[in-house]
This record gives sequence, structure tokens and C-alpha cells, in this order.
Amino acid sequence: MLTIRAITRDSASDLADVLRVFMEAPSYTVLVEGRPPSNADVDDFFNGMLAGKVATDKFTIGFYVDTDMVGCADVIRSHPANDCAFIGLLLFSQAHQGRGYGKIALNVIEEMARGWNCSKMQLASISTNPRAFAFWHREGFEVMYRTSIPRFIGDVIVMERAIA
Repeated sequence: MLTIRAITRDSASDLADVLRVFMEAPSYTVLVEGRPPSNADVDDFFNGMLAGKVATDKFTIGFYVDTDMVGCADVIRSHPANDCAFIGLLLFSQAHQGRGYGKIALNVIEEMARGWNCSKMQLASISTNPRAFAFWHREGFEVMYRTSIPRFIGDVIVMERAIA
């Protein structure tokens, strides 16, 4: 059973758990940035912010099996528009991928967004991570446009889905 709770950068155990999830999913940073995971990923997860947004717009979530964090997500409220929630990251440790947890997590995020009066969700998938792109596509996200950001080794594919 997957449980969910808000996590914070002020908690040493949350910081350690997020680092462990990144370390247990090393292919993510290798595929999207061409490097192994590091503490910088944890800092970016908790502190990275989109232009024009403030800390109170960012929500970080941990996903747990028993007491072990197996995944994490960050979501930005009202980006790029007031009626949109932006999924910055949804990541599960490799041992916990392919078990349906991503779909459960997406449902949780959608409920959050609905509570913010959002009518759609948006995200950016990186072209060098085809498994993630396939997941988002299966979940009804459609490609809006492609761009490039120097940090990523592949194209940034911006995708969007209406909230049911």
C-alpha cells in the first residue's frame, strides 16, 4: 500500500530519503543530464523554483511503502497560468517502478490541483528518457511544444492534460 505525505527541506530525514530515491533511480539523472545523481538533485528538488514563483507555490510530496520513501514529487501551483499545476518531478526508485505507483501518485497530484481550482496539469519530459515520456503519454498528456534547455541533454517536451 502506498501512503503519501508532505515533505520538507527542513527535515534531515526527508532530505536523506529524497537523496536515497535519486540514488536508487540513477538512470534518471544519467538519461536527462548525463551524470550520476548527487546532493545537488536534492537541493534542486526542494529549492528549485520556476521564474516568477515563490516558495509557497511549491509542494513536495513523499510516497511511502510502510515507512520507506519509494518516490517523491514536486508540484508548482498556478504555473504557467493560474488554472494550471506544473509537475516538476515525479520519481520512484527503480525497484518500485512499474508497480502502478506512478498512476496513484498522479491521481494524488490531480486532486491537489483540483483543490487549487486548476483545470489542467503541465510538465516537461526530456526526450532522452523515453520510458517517462511513454508513461505521461499513456496517462493522457499531449505534447504542446519542444524546446531546449542547456542543463538537459535531450529536448524538453512540454506536455499538458486536462483535469477530469
